[in-house]
Amino acid sequence: MRRIAEQYEFLNIDPVQWVNLLSLVPELTAERGILYLLYQGTEITHAFHSIQGVRPDLTGPFSTPLIVLEQLYQREDVDAVIMLEQGLAVYLLAKMGGAFTAEMDIIHLLEIAQDSIEEEIGRRFFVFPDESWAKGFFGVFGRIRGLLEALPPDFILVLVVFEENRIWTSLIVEQTRGQIRRITSSQYLESFNLSFEDWQSEYIMFNQAVTQLFGRPTLSIFTDDETLRFLIKSEAPREFLRQAYKKGQIIIDPIPSAIRNRLSL
Repeated sequence: MRRIAEQYEFLNIDPVQWVNLLSLVPELTAERGILYLLYQGTEITHAFHSIQGVRPDLTGPFSTPLIVLEQLYQREDVDAVIMLEQGLAVYLLAKMGGAFTAEMDIIHLLEIAQDSIEEEIGRRFFVFPDESWAKGFFGVFGRIRGLLEALPPDFILVLVVFEENRIWTSLIVEQTRGQIRRITSSQYLESFNLSFEDWQSEYIMFNQAVTQLFGRPTLSIFTDDETLRFLIKSEAPREFLRQAYKKGQIIIDPIPSAIRNRLSL
């Protein structure tokens, strides 16, 4: 079980990299974009398009959520419209905070968040079309849960995603004695002045920098943003990963034998 230590560090996360990381989640991005609406009473107080950005022209009074959702879905030509009541976020954070304990499994906490949101669908949380919510956001975490469980109690996990040869997003997670103690990104390594002309042959520089600051990585994954998007959307992720690994589109180095065996690499 992956637990969060009482004194954990969440530091030096590049905000641009964080946005890029979140954009990999199916529900947070789409080809035509997703329209997010925040409302209070019968007035839309904030509107945000996942591609276009803030849309103040869409704020103002509305009749009923279902009507405005369908109208904007058709008029704005988006993949989905999500509408939530302004006080819902505070309620959800309070509920998750009340449920949280230092011994709690991270996936369990995410499942509580999912259940809490779904309880509010049709009341303070609306989605159109309905099926857009069923793409499997939490399924992404479910897919990697088994792999995480194969890691030892003490580990350093590295994920680096490139856009051409520029770091597009990255994540460094350190766990000791079964508790996650540090989450950071490549920004924490800025003193090393890392730059890449060919990440597939030079990725080792990232591992070396992590080793000097934290210790030798237990599992390091390097890939490009396009390959990772295809992997997340794949209906057969293990087979896709194996093929991408053979082609050098995904590099996993180092890789514990338990995970290598699970993936049949």
